[in-house]
Amino acid sequence: MKFVATHDGHELDVEVQRHGSGYRVRLGDRWIDVDVVAAGNYMQSLRLDDGRQYALIHHREGTTHHISLGGSNVTVDIQDPLSRMRRRSTEDMGGSGIVKALMPGRVVRVLVNKGDTVRKGAGLLILEAMKMENEIQAPADGVVDELFVQPGQTVEGGADLVHIG
Repeated sequence: MKFVATHDGHELDVEVQRHGSGYRVRLGDRWIDVDVVAAGNYMQSLRLDDGRQYALIHHREGTTHHISLGGSNVTVDIQDPLSRMRRRSTEDMGGSGIVKALMPGRVVRVLVNKGDTVRKGAGLLILEAMKMENEIQAPADGVVDELFVQPGQTVEGGADLVHIG
């Protein structure tokens, strides 16, 4: 699974893969094998592939992670790339208008019809991208004025999907 971690305004690409009983984690260009074991509600034991072991306290609020490790406190925002693109797309649209494909994909299912009234967050269609089915949601309340796609259609990133007025 791929993520983007943000700390003090700096972004770092992170990838996490299951690896035996632990995880293989890529931070930027570096791979690390890690075992994490819960040792209470917020306490975790972290063992790295070089044998070093740490006790850390982890608390999560949405995408924000508060971590205390060895006397240092760090706050990191961790998001998956698709969520970040959705948020930017919604902000760029100003809450209504044309909903665009955030990445290339295939329309699996259209969940609305022309003339339907939708609420913010309602599912509009299912787009398969990066081997995952993603529900594309309405960025605002409105009426579906136009559907630009149909099931089975492939679309490029930035393609018009639905117009909400």
